[in-house]
Amino acid sequence: MENRVLQTQYRQVADSADFQLVRAKLRASLGDPRDAVTDFETQLRDRKYLSEVAARYGLAVAQMRMKNLPAAEREVAGLRRLKSISPMVDTLAADVRRAQDDLSGALKIYREARARHPRNKALLYGQIDALLADGQGQEALKLATGELQLTPSDGALHGLQAKSYAALGKRLQQHRAQAELYVLNGQLVAAIQQLELAQKAGDGDYFEHSQADARLRELRARHLEEMKQKTPF
Repeated sequence: MENRVLQTQYRQVADSADFQLVRAKLRASLGDPRDAVTDFETQLRDRKYLSEVAARYGLAVAQMRMKNLPAAEREVAGLRRLKSISPMVDTLAADVRRAQDDLSGALKIYREARARHPRNKALLYGQIDALLADGQGQEALKLATGELQLTPSDGALHGLQAKSYAALGKRLQQHRAQAELYVLNGQLVAAIQQLELAQKAGDGDYFEHSQADARLRELRARHLEEMKQKTPF
């Protein structure tokens, strides 16, 4: 994977700031993290890098792998001084805060970063996941459901919506959301099983049960049609 990244022929991509960050993250994530720390520290000390932002980013990722969170936090501060505006840096900054059990700090970073990059998916997923970790299931559900209205084919959002429902104890809706994730992944049988669990959940109102029943009938019919197409006679 690293060779494919490093040998890419598309120089206009390789010269971009985000490409440099992706490459630094890849290097920091492979092999012994101590070697990665030494590599990036040497680059920064000798000023032998294509991008100081990327070198500091890679060092922060490697320090995270080493569980050296104060050092990772220092590198994030260095990235801020360099005025990097990449959402990858924001995501890393939030990850460092979460690793230090500072969920409120991580959520603050996500809110501010999403104001700058409202359509960035990594920030969106991270914010919802942090809300769930912070016990804010209702806020997580509100955010996931609102975004699904804009991008209904986003499987990761369906998964986060399912987790949000689970956190709120809404089992019927949890299984419905999980079913939609399986549908998007092409796992019709698993989706049908989730909707069958939704029928047996014991919660939800008449309208929610009706929706689950209708969706179950639809998926069963689709699965039957697919099976017929696979049968030669």
